[in-house]
Amino acid sequence: MKPTNQTVEIPFSKRKIILLFFGAIIFVLLSYRLWTIAETQTHYPTIYVQCVSILGIVLFGLGAIFAPIKLFDKRPGLIISDEGIQDNSGISSGRFYYWVNITGFKMVKIKRTKLLLIFMDNTEEIINRESTWKQKMMKLSLRTYGTPISIGSGTLKCNFDELEKLLSDRLNIIKQPLRPNK
Repeated sequence: MKPTNQTVEIPFSKRKIILLFFGAIIFVLLSYRLWTIAETQTHYPTIYVQCVSILGIVLFGLGAIFAPIKLFDKRPGLIISDEGIQDNSGISSGRFYYWVNITGFKMVKIKRTKLLLIFMDNTEEIINRESTWKQKMMKLSLRTYGTPISIGSGTLKCNFDELEKLLSDRLNIIKQPLRPNK
């Protein structure tokens, strides 16, 4: 591995996190409203509407809880060093991925959200370190995308294209074979 002796820290974007918070609150309220009209609407079965509303309340409620935590988090959202990537941006913060285990990246777009999939040669080891609930989520991601690990720029002070280029360039530099001095 070729060291670069350069560490890049990408901070959280307070603006993006505040927007995430208010968006989550709005969707919790809309999901609650959906629950209140579930029995009176006639387009879908009541149980279906109730399940969708509960799912919305839980998922967007997690976002509303997650946002203030990240807003006051003093750590950088992402740290890129010669050893690897420290990801503090997601709900399960503090994951460290060593370059030696990273085999590549791939961008995937889910609706309008871009994620950078991180392919590793030790996915089972990474999954086994997590709680049972996280393991199930990671295994679902592994079956769907071929990897349980992804990073988005949704809470970071950079756009997705910058993030993708930065990580891809660093992987290419780190993985270059050392050339003997002449």
